Amino acid sequence: MKLALLFMLGVFCGASADDHKNGGKSPDIVYQWNIVEYEWPNDTYKQQQINNTNYIPKNSAINGIKLYNGTVYVTVPRLKPGVPSTLNVIIDAPEGSNGSSHLLRPFPNWDMQELGNCAALQRVQSMEIDPNTGYMWIVDTGYIAKMQDVGVQPVDSCPAKIIIFDLNKHEEVHRYIFPRLTVGYGLFYLNDIVLGYSENVARYAFMSDTLDYKLVVYDYKEDISYAYSHSNMRADEKYINITISNMTLTGIITGINGIAMSPDFKYVYYSSVAGVGLHQIETSVLTSARGNSAAFAAAVRTIGEKVSPGDGMTYGSNDKLYYSALGPNAIYEWDISKDLGSSLDFNTVPLISQSELVSDPRMQWVDTLALDDNGFLWYTTSRLNKFFSSDGIVHHEPNFFIWKIYVGDEHYLSVKQDIPILAGQSNVASIFITTFCVVSAFVLLL
Repeated sequence: MKLALLFMLGVFCGASADDHKNGGKSPDIVYQWNIVEYEWPNDTYKQQQINNTNYIPKNSAINGIKLYNGTVYVTVPRLKPGVPSTLNVIIDAPEGSNGSSHLLRPFPNWDMQELGNCAALQRVQSMEIDPNTGYMWIVDTGYIAKMQDVGVQPVDSCPAKIIIFDLNKHEEVHRYIFPRLTVGYGLFYLNDIVLGYSENVARYAFMSDTLDYKLVVYDYKEDISYAYSHSNMRADEKYINITISNMTLTGIITGINGIAMSPDFKYVYYSSVAGVGLHQIETSVLTSARGNSAAFAAAVRTIGEKVSPGDGMTYGSNDKLYYSALGPNAIYEWDISKDLGSSLDFNTVPLISQSELVSDPRMQWVDTLALDDNGFLWYTTSRLNKFFSSDGIVHHEPNFFIWKIYVGDEHYLSVKQDIPILAGQSNVASIFITTFCVVSAFVLLL
């Protein structure tokens, strides 16, 4: 009997160990679409929107993703005309409906998606959700009809803005219109956002301006903004051509894009799409220099090179940074604790210990990464290499995916400011399983 119990225990513990070990290597496809479909008030209204070209089905590409209380929020940033809704939640399609099994429901409602209404959302690339308050910080970069015309700023266009929205009360808390001297005039595109805490509340938003090559800071408490520019935020000429799945995009001008915040709120990390350098700047500099780019230049440092140009990135609570790798259709992770050494000095840590977390031929253009409350890393693949090609996407094959993969990590905002971060902290569930298996085996052998 004891031998049978020991055998069963061995099977259970071995399987648990394998699941923990391989959980970060086997991603799940949670959602996929050939063509992005929306929840419409009725079929008549949908057909009207198609007839007047307000809805061109093949022109919607899912980019950004964030999660809160089991709800998945995604952005469709109006990269082409005919996108009816730029911020959405994913819902199940009604039973018996044709097409996709999941739809995008405009968030917070259809009225907030009105193109040309500066009070509404025009083009949302990214947002961030504070899990401690349920506040969504929405970055609206404004709208220009065609991305190839992005260098032309119409006089009557809507300025860039940030809206803070309470997801629990379903109401707007605050909005801020960026002055043109900070964001605007000509070539600009607010892209990714991270938040920084001060006195145990989210006070600062740090955003990448991909086309004006700036790092933008918004101070919620003082309701002001300023921006920094540096040569390492620009597109690197060595990487303006990127090959993804035998398709080469040429003349890429996108600079600073992916941005990540350390869980102690001391450092911001960023990188360009057309580039491999990973850069680090102390948040104390960003919040005190008030847009003084000379002070920024004196403090910023390049900590190393990623394996490939990429898009989004995120930093977990276990001192790991995850980043998109476009060329290999992959996500890589940098285990910072391994490179800290005995000094434990983040100001000198180099980018060395980076390894592939996951790759898949279908992971074309890994776009945005987000950690949930259960140890999973979620990410979108937007297939922009195909989307911006001369042929565009086609209806008969999957184009847009949302994946998740277990990494045993947490959102950087889930760790309070006054809790120290311990390098190499083990996963609690793994410790429990190991302890249970050892104790149980010992008891059975008595």
